[in-house]
Amino acid sequence: MRRLLFLIIVIGLFFASCFSVKKIQIPNPPPTTSLKKEDKYSLMTKLRANNLHFRWISAHFNVDIDKDTSHVSFGGVVRIREDSIIWMSVSVALGAYTPLHAKLDDDSVMYIDYVNSQYFKGTYDYLDTLLNEDIDFDLIQSVMIGNSLEFYNDTAKMNAYFDGRDYILSTVRKRKYKRLMYRNKPLHTRSDAQLIWLDANDFHIKKVRLQDFVTNRTFEATYDDFEKEDSARIFPMHIHYEINAEKTIKIDLRYKKVNFSGYEKIPFIIPRKYEQIHY
Repeated sequence: MRRLLFLIIVIGLFFASCFSVKKIQIPNPPPTTSLKKEDKYSLMTKLRANNLHFRWISAHFNVDIDKDTSHVSFGGVVRIREDSIIWMSVSVALGAYTPLHAKLDDDSVMYIDYVNSQYFKGTYDYLDTLLNEDIDFDLIQSVMIGNSLEFYNDTAKMNAYFDGRDYILSTVRKRKYKRLMYRNKPLHTRSDAQLIWLDANDFHIKKVRLQDFVTNRTFEATYDDFEKEDSARIFPMHIHYEINAEKTIKIDLRYKKVNFSGYEKIPFIIPRKYEQIHY
């Protein structure tokens, strides 16, 4: 149960968006559509300008996960320091007790299991091996807050069009090759297509899709119920994830009590007598 809960949290919610990919083809704009007023250069500029930037985010959340006939619900608190730390406290039984704390940073994945007096401390290599994919902090942070993943700046590999309601950009996702080099893996062997739906009025991200056109596997994140923190920050309070691979997984994430603050504490102290576990 401990391992299942941990994997549901960090894989089902944040990591299941990657797939083993062969050769990717970026779709061309449909011939029946045309750009409204914005070309791909303008859209790329506005996309970057609308990516959420912050020092800290703190929020309560509730999650519902459906896979086949199974259903899992839990809640908790998440604190994120931009490009640095993601910390979560997960509660079950309506907050009656907290079974685990998890902390992720650029290099490590850790959690404390308070029910069984154990802890796990490792690198992203464990998740890479488990999912057969290159997982990194940036991917997790992006899909949690509604930012785009990093992409190449080669405009020849980008397309943009207007579908009658939203602007759509298709790009090639940029890979994090540093860790692959450290693990003696060949470079530039995989890439993902990333399609991004932008609101036609203010150009915030409404939907992101990662797609493997060879196996037809997709990950899709749809963002809505936006709250405007200030003139420069729009935050999605509701995110619906859908993973279509061997099986379909649907994940509903709802934030509440979101705060943008200057500093948040990260209460993550491993008790001395806890046993370290290894996978």
